Amino acid sequence: MQPDQRRAAILDAAVEEVAERGFARTTSRHVAARAGVTHGLLHHYFPDHQSLLAAAFEKMALEEIDEVNEILASDLDPLAQLREITEPYGPGGGAEAYRFWFEAWAEAGHSVTMRATSERLSDAWYELVLGVIERGNAAGVFRCEHPGETAWMVIALSDAYALHAQTGGGVPATEMVRVTWRLTERELGIAPGTLARS
Repeated sequence: MQPDQRRAAILDAAVEEVAERGFARTTSRHVAARAGVTHGLLHHYFPDHQSLLAAAFEKMALEEIDEVNEILASDLDPLAQLREITEPYGPGGGAEAYRFWFEAWAEAGHSVTMRATSERLSDAWYELVLGVIERGNAAGVFRCEHPGETAWMVIALSDAYALHAQTGGGVPATEMVRVTWRLTERELGIAPGTLARS
Protein backbone atom coordinates (compact mmCIF):
# COMPACT_ATOMS: atom_id res chain seq x y z
CA MET A 1 0.00 0.00 0.00
CA GLN A 2 0.96 3.60 -0.49
CA PRO A 3 1.44 5.52 2.78
CA ASP A 4 -1.87 7.39 2.44
CA GLN A 5 -3.69 4.12 1.77
CA ARG A 6 -2.04 2.46 4.76
CA ARG A 7 -2.99 5.37 7.02
CA ALA A 8 -6.59 5.23 5.77
CA ALA A 9 -6.73 1.47 6.43
CA ILE A 10 -5.47 1.98 9.98
CA LEU A 11 -8.08 4.69 10.55
CA ASP A 12 -10.84 2.43 9.21
CA ALA A 13 -9.71 -0.27 11.61
CA ALA A 14 -9.67 2.21 14.49
CA VAL A 15 -13.24 3.32 13.77
CA GLU A 16 -14.38 -0.32 13.63
CA GLU A 17 -12.63 -1.12 16.91
CA VAL A 18 -14.13 1.89 18.68
CA ALA A 19 -17.58 0.99 17.34
CA GLU A 20 -17.22 -2.48 18.90
CA ARG A 21 -15.27 -1.75 22.08
CA GLY A 22 -15.72 1.95 22.80
CA PHE A 23 -12.86 4.43 23.16
CA ALA A 24 -11.91 3.34 26.68
CA ARG A 25 -11.41 -0.33 25.76
CA THR A 26 -9.77 0.15 22.35
CA THR A 27 -6.00 -0.30 22.34
CA SER A 28 -3.43 0.44 19.66
CA ARG A 29 -2.68 -3.29 19.51
CA HIS A 30 -6.34 -4.06 18.77
CA VAL A 31 -6.27 -1.57 15.91
CA ALA A 32 -2.95 -2.82 14.54
CA ALA A 33 -4.20 -6.42 14.52
CA ARG A 34 -7.41 -5.47 12.72
CA ALA A 35 -5.50 -3.38 10.17
CA GLY A 36 -2.96 -6.16 9.62
CA VAL A 37 0.05 -4.04 10.55
CA THR A 38 2.66 -4.21 13.28
CA HIS A 39 2.30 -2.11 16.39
CA GLY A 40 5.45 -0.25 15.41
CA LEU A 41 4.15 0.58 11.93
CA LEU A 42 0.91 1.90 13.39
CA HIS A 43 2.89 4.33 15.54
CA HIS A 44 4.79 5.48 12.46
CA TYR A 45 1.49 7.03 11.33
CA PHE A 46 0.07 7.87 14.77
CA PRO A 47 2.76 8.70 17.32
CA ASP A 48 0.62 7.91 20.35
CA HIS A 49 -2.66 6.24 21.28
CA GLN A 50 -4.55 9.50 21.85
CA SER A 51 -3.69 10.83 18.39
CA LEU A 52 -5.03 7.56 16.92
CA LEU A 53 -8.30 7.82 18.84
CA ALA A 54 -8.70 11.49 18.00
CA ALA A 55 -8.13 10.79 14.30
CA ALA A 56 -10.72 7.99 14.38
CA PHE A 57 -13.25 10.31 16.01
CA GLU A 58 -12.52 13.06 13.49
CA LYS A 59 -12.93 10.66 10.57
CA MET A 60 -16.34 9.52 11.80
CA ALA A 61 -17.53 13.03 12.67
CA LEU A 62 -16.41 14.64 9.39
CA GLU A 63 -18.15 11.89 7.41
CA GLU A 64 -21.31 12.64 9.37
CA ILE A 65 -20.99 16.40 8.80
CA ASP A 66 -20.44 15.81 5.07
CA GLU A 67 -23.57 13.65 4.98
CA VAL A 68 -25.60 16.34 6.75
CA ASN A 69 -24.37 18.97 4.29
CA GLU A 70 -25.47 16.75 1.40
CA ILE A 71 -28.92 16.35 2.96
CA LEU A 72 -29.24 20.08 3.55
CA ALA A 73 -28.12 20.86 0.00
CA SER A 74 -30.96 18.72 -1.37
CA ASP A 75 -33.56 21.11 0.11
CA LEU A 76 -32.78 24.83 0.24
CA ASP A 77 -35.78 25.67 2.44
CA PRO A 78 -34.31 26.81 5.80
CA LEU A 79 -37.32 25.43 7.70
CA ALA A 80 -36.87 21.99 6.18
CA GLN A 81 -33.13 22.14 6.86
CA LEU A 82 -33.65 23.05 10.50
CA ARG A 83 -36.21 20.31 10.88
CA GLU A 84 -33.71 17.75 9.56
CA ILE A 85 -31.10 18.91 12.08
CA THR A 86 -33.45 18.88 15.08
CA GLU A 87 -35.29 15.62 14.51
CA PRO A 88 -34.27 12.86 16.93
CA TYR A 89 -30.53 12.27 16.49
CA GLY A 90 -30.57 14.39 13.34
CA PRO A 91 -29.41 13.10 9.97
CA GLY A 92 -26.32 10.97 9.65
CA GLY A 93 -25.41 8.07 11.87
CA GLY A 94 -28.14 8.48 14.46
CA ALA A 95 -27.68 6.78 17.81
CA GLU A 96 -24.38 5.17 16.81
CA ALA A 97 -22.87 8.52 15.81
CA TYR A 98 -24.00 10.12 19.06
CA ARG A 99 -22.32 7.34 21.01
CA PHE A 100 -19.04 8.21 19.30
CA TRP A 101 -19.48 11.86 20.26
CA PHE A 102 -20.33 11.12 23.89
CA GLU A 103 -17.40 8.75 24.34
CA ALA A 104 -15.05 11.22 22.66
CA TRP A 105 -16.22 13.98 25.01
CA ALA A 106 -15.52 11.72 27.98
CA GLU A 107 -12.00 11.09 26.62
CA ALA A 108 -11.53 14.84 26.06
CA GLY A 109 -11.54 15.32 29.81
CA HIS A 110 -8.28 13.37 29.98
CA SER A 111 -6.67 14.09 26.62
CA VAL A 112 -5.49 17.42 25.24
CA THR A 113 -5.46 15.94 21.74
CA MET A 114 -9.04 14.67 21.95
CA ARG A 115 -10.20 17.95 23.48
CA ALA A 116 -8.74 19.99 20.62
CA THR A 117 -10.34 17.64 18.08
CA SER A 118 -13.69 17.78 19.87
CA GLU A 119 -13.64 21.58 19.98
CA ARG A 120 -12.84 21.79 16.28
CA LEU A 121 -15.66 19.40 15.34
CA SER A 122 -18.16 21.08 17.67
CA ASP A 123 -17.35 24.38 15.98
CA ALA A 124 -18.03 22.77 12.60
CA TRP A 125 -21.49 21.64 13.80
CA TYR A 126 -22.13 25.11 15.18
CA GLU A 127 -21.26 26.73 11.85
CA LEU A 128 -23.61 24.32 10.09
CA VAL A 129 -26.58 25.19 12.34
CA LEU A 130 -25.72 28.89 12.38
CA GLY A 131 -25.66 28.92 8.58
CA VAL A 132 -29.20 27.53 8.42
CA ILE A 133 -30.47 30.17 10.84
CA GLU A 134 -28.71 33.01 9.04
CA ARG A 135 -30.09 31.87 5.68
CA GLY A 136 -33.55 31.80 7.22
CA ASN A 137 -33.08 35.32 8.54
CA ALA A 138 -31.85 36.56 5.16
CA ALA A 139 -34.85 34.99 3.40
CA GLY A 140 -37.30 36.46 5.89
CA VAL A 141 -38.34 33.01 7.10
CA PHE A 142 -36.94 33.57 10.61
CA ARG A 143 -36.75 36.64 12.86
CA CYS A 144 -33.94 35.46 15.08
CA GLU A 145 -32.32 38.27 17.06
CA HIS A 146 -29.41 36.20 18.36
CA PRO A 147 -28.44 33.61 15.71
CA GLY A 148 -25.23 32.58 17.46
CA GLU A 149 -26.88 31.97 20.81
CA THR A 150 -29.79 30.17 19.18
CA ALA A 151 -27.48 27.87 17.22
CA TRP A 152 -25.76 26.78 20.43
CA MET A 153 -29.15 26.32 22.12
CA VAL A 154 -30.35 24.02 19.35
CA ILE A 155 -27.15 21.98 19.57
CA ALA A 156 -27.21 21.83 23.37
CA LEU A 157 -30.86 20.69 23.48
CA SER A 158 -30.29 18.02 20.86
CA ASP A 159 -27.17 16.75 22.61
CA ALA A 160 -28.77 16.72 26.05
CA TYR A 161 -31.85 14.81 24.94
CA ALA A 162 -29.74 12.37 22.94
CA LEU A 163 -27.58 11.74 26.01
CA HIS A 164 -30.68 10.91 28.04
CA ALA A 165 -31.87 8.56 25.30
CA GLN A 166 -28.44 6.86 25.14
CA THR A 167 -28.23 6.35 28.88
CA GLY A 168 -31.77 5.10 29.40
CA GLY A 169 -33.10 8.40 30.72
CA GLY A 170 -36.59 7.48 29.60
CA VAL A 171 -37.19 10.58 27.45
CA PRO A 172 -39.30 9.47 24.48
CA ALA A 173 -38.00 10.67 21.12
CA THR A 174 -41.35 12.30 20.33
CA GLU A 175 -41.18 14.36 23.54
CA MET A 176 -37.55 15.22 22.87
CA VAL A 177 -38.23 16.68 19.45
CA ARG A 178 -41.46 18.38 20.51
CA VAL A 179 -39.74 20.41 23.22
CA THR A 180 -36.74 21.18 21.01
CA TRP A 181 -39.00 22.44 18.24
CA ARG A 182 -41.12 24.54 20.60
CA LEU A 183 -38.11 26.33 22.09
CA THR A 184 -36.45 26.72 18.69
CA GLU A 185 -39.62 28.23 17.20
CA ARG A 186 -39.73 30.73 20.04
CA GLU A 187 -36.12 31.77 19.39
CA LEU A 188 -36.68 32.06 15.63
CA GLY A 189 -39.85 34.13 15.96
CA ILE A 190 -41.99 31.66 14.03
CA ALA A 191 -45.45 30.37 14.88
CA PRO A 192 -45.77 27.35 17.20
CA GLY A 193 -46.06 24.14 15.23
CA THR A 194 -44.23 25.50 12.17
CA LEU A 195 -41.35 23.02 12.37
CA ALA A 196 -43.70 20.10 12.84
CA ARG A 197 -45.56 21.08 9.68
CA SER A 198 -42.56 21.94 7.52
